[in-house]
Amino acid sequence: MRETRSFSPPVVRPTLEVVRSHFETWRKRRRERSRIPETLWQAAAELCKEYPVYEVSRSLRLNYNGLKYRVLEATGERGRVVEKRPDFGFVRLDLGAPMTPTECWVEMEAPSGARMRMSFKGIPREFDPVQMSQTFWRQGR
Repeated sequence: MRETRSFSPPVVRPTLEVVRSHFETWRKRRRERSRIPETLWQAAAELCKEYPVYEVSRSLRLNYNGLKYRVLEATGERGRVVEKRPDFGFVRLDLGAPMTPTECWVEMEAPSGARMRMSFKGIPREFDPVQMSQTFWRQGR
């Protein structure tokens, strides 16, 4: 008994250069400000299976976000893109004291003649200089 097999030709995907030439031909013949044909968008989206979206959009002179949207539409992942991002939560970085010591001088004089002078080296941690200033200004009221 003889076995019969159906022959299906291999799927040949156009290369980046071929699609680029199609885009250039369309750009030369198009009417001013006309939309890119859907067949060209599909060919560009198909290239993104082999090349990064950025490379395809740059090579074909396409809007990156427009191409990315069409690639996600074609793969059915448009609604799931946000879900794929990992949730790192909130990360607090305590860098401690500055590497170089800082120095700050603040001098105040109230209309009543009262004077206050503050000098800080490093980071003032034991008291709040803003609170001290507010207390000083309220003193004469």
